[in-house]
Amino acid sequence: MKKGKFLFPAVLCFPLAIWSINAQKASAQDTPQITANIIEEEEGPLLTKFEPGFQESNEERMAEIRRKRSILDTLDISERKRRRLLRDLYKNKDTERLTKILLADTEFEDVDQ
Repeated sequence: MKKGKFLFPAVLCFPLAIWSINAQKASAQDTPQITANIIEEEEGPLLTKFEPGFQESNEERMAEIRRKRSILDTLDISERKRRRLLRDLYKNKDTERLTKILLADTEFEDVDQ
């Protein structure tokens, strides 16, 4: 009686195990499609297909931000106003407050001694 209790579930598990092995083999045969997707991804992100100059424009924007930040760092303004201007610089490209400060006369004169 005890042998029958263990034999019946084993007989049911055997076809299930064979079915799962066949499923794994079938998924292994689908790899050429997957490798084609991997090769496509290795060429670069999809963004470069649709907007090839994005990285260059982003680098130019970061260089412009660094230049404007160096100008802001040399100005004699309060810390609160500096933080507000830096927030404007990073979030919005050009705001009225930022252009007003950056267009100010920022040239320094040499002091003769």
